[in-house]
Amino acid sequence: MTDTTIAGQLAKWVVGLRYEDLSPEVVYHAKRAMLDTLGVQLRGATLEWVQPVYRYIRTMSGNGQATVSYYGDRLSAPYAAYVNSAFSYSCELQHHGTWGSAHTGVNIVPTVQALGEQLGSSGRDIITAMAAGYEVQGRVGISVFQQAFERNFHPQPLLGVFSCAAAAGKLLGLSEAQQAHAFAIAGSHASGILEYDQAGGEVKRIHGAIAVRSGIQSAFLAKEGFTGPPTVFEGKRGIFNSFGGGEAHPELVMKDIGLPFCITRCRYRIYPTIGSCHNTLDIVNDIIKTQPFNYRDVESINVGLRELSVLHVGTARRPHDVISAQASLAYSLGVRMVKGSNELDMYIDPKLWSDPEVLAVADKLHSYPLHTLPAYTELVKANPHMTRVEIKLKDGRVLSGEQKDARGAPSLPFTDDILETKFRSLAGAMIPMQRAEQIMAMVAQLETLPSLEKLVPLLQKQ
Repeated sequence: MTDTTIAGQLAKWVVGLRYEDLSPEVVYHAKRAMLDTLGVQLRGATLEWVQPVYRYIRTMSGNGQATVSYYGDRLSAPYAAYVNSAFSYSCELQHHGTWGSAHTGVNIVPTVQALGEQLGSSGRDIITAMAAGYEVQGRVGISVFQQAFERNFHPQPLLGVFSCAAAAGKLLGLSEAQQAHAFAIAGSHASGILEYDQAGGEVKRIHGAIAVRSGIQSAFLAKEGFTGPPTVFEGKRGIFNSFGGGEAHPELVMKDIGLPFCITRCRYRIYPTIGSCHNTLDIVNDIIKTQPFNYRDVESINVGLRELSVLHVGTARRPHDVISAQASLAYSLGVRMVKGSNELDMYIDPKLWSDPEVLAVADKLHSYPLHTLPAYTELVKANPHMTRVEIKLKDGRVLSGEQKDARGAPSLPFTDDILETKFRSLAGAMIPMQRAEQIMAMVAQLETLPSLEKLVPLLQKQ
């Protein structure tokens, strides 16, 4: 392959990236992303709906060179990473990447955990691989995310195979030609559909895992000399035409790559729901704090969202499993107004899915594309996550609020204290708090670690 292809250009950039090229800001954000993912991973390890994944994958012992978090099983790297990714994607508290890149952490962190452990990679090597993986997912994402999403493909596994191939290839020390072939091989694994947000089904939990396993294996296959089509991205039957319907923007992949690094522009979460719900929940929480009301007095709830979010979180009304509750803006508003919380417990209790008072509030939601209001057409173009909420009460009052983006986004970032509190809450539910604090201290000094040898045991239940 040559650098006249997108795969070749990306490969040249990935192979050439050095730790010394990374600013302190990039290093800081890599450590932030790792800590966030490890917290969710630990909390997710025992959640009921991902146990089938753990039970099945643990039988695939492989060569046992990487560790499953919390349980300590020793599996081959692709399958240890598969399980850890499912744990990381278990409860919708994972962070989102930048520029439409989906949930990069559930792809990249399990990849560098498993391969880093197997290869004895240093903290600096791991940070560099993370920066490369986040960048590839973000750059391919900005080119095809929206077009693929509109065609009902889930960008998580679609984009994730390439980011995982990049991170794995970086740790394996692939040549430019090998890395390009890793991308080309990964293209045949790219897949995933969005029907879970319409009809439920916990399969979403392995959408990151599919990408992780396939991306790692693509890198190993390329190292062994296996090949793929050089024009995997831009070819007539490549990724952009297949998933983007000819409407993708391949020119954006390399445009200003690393300026800024995608890993510095992640979106973090404190609500265990699909991200399209978050801005609305922020606004409703603000309204409740400043203009309290009784949920029984609500006549209607009108929420203006970006168009793709209306379908993504505006369809499900009657949850029948955890993911259908988390994909339902209506249910999220119902439990917030009736039960006073959007904590994880509100989504995993089956009794609440059929609570008549919660569902009565849920039924009052009307969601619509905000850009259809003339006053917001240009605002939405400039601020795609713009959201407006109007709560009409039976006495005629209308309580309203709007926000350009959800808290936790780069424009409204969470403080370190908020994310550290989140980590303590999630990890502390599974392991002794003293060990959780040790994990935090070790991740904070990740760039100084000679390997992950001392971190891995801290992630076990005993």
